[in-house]
Amino acid sequence: MLEAHGASRLLVTFNDAIPGYVFGGIFFSNEFINRHPEQVKAFLRGLVNAFEFIRKDEAKARETIPKYAHVERDVAMKSAIRQFEDGREPKAQLSKQMELMVRYGFLSEPVPIEKVVDYSYLPK
Repeated sequence: MLEAHGASRLLVTFNDAIPGYVFGGIFFSNEFINRHPEQVKAFLRGLVNAFEFIRKDEAKARETIPKYAHVERDVAMKSAIRQFEDGREPKAQLSKQMELMVRYGFLSEPVPIEKVVDYSYLPK
């Protein structure tokens, strides 16, 4: 977005530097999940449906960005949209990122992926 406003120039995207990098995730506390399991499943089902909509009709999906993200249309049409699948990230990619976090001192040692990621509430 900064580039569209003339404030900077894109040299390389983060995804160019580390292909497939996972930038974020959806988090719920155990307490919330235990109290609202059906709402968690419904939210994730809607999210996965949105991913499918983006994959099937990216141009139409981009048209909704200004309304919900409050950015100008020309910015929305240029913004990077990462590849979304079914809400699950490849375990190999998560392991690669964890290795980088250890290498650069963000983690002292690897953590088992299963302790961090739970896909059991995603639609099958």
